[in-house]
Amino acid sequence: MLVSDIHIQHMADKRARLLLDALERLGPQVETVVLNGDICDFCFGDSDYFRRKFRPLGEALVGLVQRGVRVVYVEGNHEFHLERIGWKGIEIVQERDIYITLKSGVRLKVTHGDLLTDEPLYKLFRGTLKSQAVRFAAAYVPGGWLDAYALRHAKFSRAQDQYRTLNHDRILDAFARWMEDSECDHGIIGHFHVPYAETHPRTSQLMMSVESWDQPNLLVFQDGAFQRILLDEPGLPFVRQPASSIFTGT
Repeated sequence: MLVSDIHIQHMADKRARLLLDALERLGPQVETVVLNGDICDFCFGDSDYFRRKFRPLGEALVGLVQRGVRVVYVEGNHEFHLERIGWKGIEIVQERDIYITLKSGVRLKVTHGDLLTDEPLYKLFRGTLKSQAVRFAAAYVPGGWLDAYALRHAKFSRAQDQYRTLNHDRILDAFARWMEDSECDHGIIGHFHVPYAETHPRTSQLMMSVESWDQPNLLVFQDGAFQRILLDEPGLPFVRQPASSIFTGT
């Protein structure tokens, strides 16, 4: 099971409650849970403030590990130094890519996606924000102040989204080239808030991503196929639907 780009602002909001409810109800057939970045709208793992703020999430993930589930957390562009947050048994990934090999032998290549299009200025900006120098400087800022500033900035950034148009051809071309760099059966990205379910243009591999959590959802791979689970209210039965191309019928 994979989830990404929830952008939880506080643990009492509906998105957080839906995620915690889903994690609690995962069945024994789930062998791996991947959190593919930007689960939190902002999280600085080196701060006691954020450890307290996101403790329910950490406890839920540690609980999965104790039930025998592998839990992988890929750090997104809204999360910083999660290796220091103290969640025992959770695999924190700060490299761009990770490979998940399932018991069936299927090999999935996963990345958050913000580095997919390889933009030099963004890579420099991201590298600076995630540097040890910035980490040490941020440690002297009260966590509440840091959180308030980051959430205001994120709110402003999202307000601009309605004026932005994604270049699907550019993204999918970069996606296809990224998959060709190595051996994998399928590739999964996040970041763009678009539910891609496309066939690689030169192979039979699938190119998958998770939809915006404006419609809370999970991506699952079971019996050789991808499905989406739509979440509405905590406790309600999971609604499954096949993952299909966003370009079908256009």
